[in-house]
Amino acid sequence: MLEMLPGLVRIYEEWARVHPDVQPLTVQFAADGQGGEGLDGVLAYPLEGHWLLVTFGLTELGEKTSGEPRVSGAGFEFTCRIPREPADRSVPAWALRVLHALADRFLAGSDLDVGHWIVTPSPLGGEPANGDMTSLVIVPDVEVRAMDTDNGLVMFFQLVGLLAAEGTDAQEAGTAAPLVALLRDRDPRLLTVPGREPVRL
Repeated sequence: MLEMLPGLVRIYEEWARVHPDVQPLTVQFAADGQGGEGLDGVLAYPLEGHWLLVTFGLTELGEKTSGEPRVSGAGFEFTCRIPREPADRSVPAWALRVLHALADRFLAGSDLDVGHWIVTPSPLGGEPANGDMTSLVIVPDVEVRAMDTDNGLVMFFQLVGLLAAEGTDAQEAGTAAPLVALLRDRDPRLLTVPGREPVRL
């Protein structure tokens, strides 16, 4: 069963250490839970004021199959934090589409790492309500940067939404680091909040 895979158990354990009283929802993408091409699923933690989303499947959840003993699979999983109302019981579909699409992009050969940013062809997740939030930047997760597993190291890369003008600023500057610093000053959790006020360099 999916829940018994040791790599996924380690992810559960690590995030349970940070949020011990929160039971995540499990959104499974792979039909058989055995992994393969593409993302297996997302753990969605219903926290106060926001969802914490943690992917699983880019790293090795079951047996070690890659030839690099120090790193598990791709070496990272994605995280993202988005607003949540107290009564929300399901994860917005657009956020799941973003995580799934970015994982597919990586598996298709795109180089994704901390400090990289991605310009999307439409509002995030294809959701019109997300307005001009059309970019993402990758940063180390604000709570768990990395963990050790039997299959090797797993890092957590947090995705943070940028508005169109912010994406342009990053492009012109050749780095998103100053924007991330300003966003972190505003919100240390680095929530992706469509419709927020922009920050400018």
